[in-house]
Amino acid sequence: MKKILAFFGILIVLLLVLAQVVLPQILTGMLRDQVIKLTASDAVSLSLQSTPRFMIAAGRVDEVNCEVAHGKIGELDADSLSLNADKIQVDMPAILFGLKDGKKLAVDEVLKSVGNVEMRGIVTEDNLKDFLTKKFSQIEKLEMKMTPETINAQATARVFGRAADVDLDGIVIADGGDLYFRATRLNIHNALLRHVQLDSFFTDMKIVDSEQLPLDLKFTKVELQDGQAVLTAVRKVQ
Repeated sequence: MKKILAFFGILIVLLLVLAQVVLPQILTGMLRDQVIKLTASDAVSLSLQSTPRFMIAAGRVDEVNCEVAHGKIGELDADSLSLNADKIQVDMPAILFGLKDGKKLAVDEVLKSVGNVEMRGIVTEDNLKDFLTKKFSQIEKLEMKMTPETINAQATARVFGRAADVDLDGIVIADGGDLYFRATRLNIHNALLRHVQLDSFFTDMKIVDSEQLPLDLKFTKVELQDGQAVLTAVRKVQ
């Protein structure tokens, strides 16, 4: 009898360790790997919360909190990113035992449902400067200044085959779930053109399409600050 009781005691301890430690770690690692893939950053910390904690082993996660340093949003570099989600349901047996073509299933194959999601990103002057420089190869000597009111950019560019000084003011906006740069003033100076004001001819430039975001996130808000912009994208469950 003592041996049977000891066996069941050990079994209970193993099950508790599995539920409280092993399975949450497996899911945490799986989600972290997915974030690394999406953001192209190795500096990712991710945690899961559930009450009681053993519910994670049953596939129910109350909250996921994730912090990323120097990650990407689409093609745009961000100084930091944070992502918070709630009411996550996962297929835990599939995570443990499911295989496809001899490989473990991907996150989207085991994720059953997700509640509300919010992502916040901090994009610095240098991040936006690098993005515009890569986007427009004809731009040189780009300098950028962000304030709560506007973004000022000055650069040398090729206009009609000639070097010209470009002076531009603009803002970053969220529109229709996508992220745009909207110019509010654009002046070009060179020896041939002298001075050309093109404010009314400049259209919004898309920076990040919401289809590049995970979990059906949509950009909803941009807050300009000194030296940086704070981006917010959300997914709300009705």
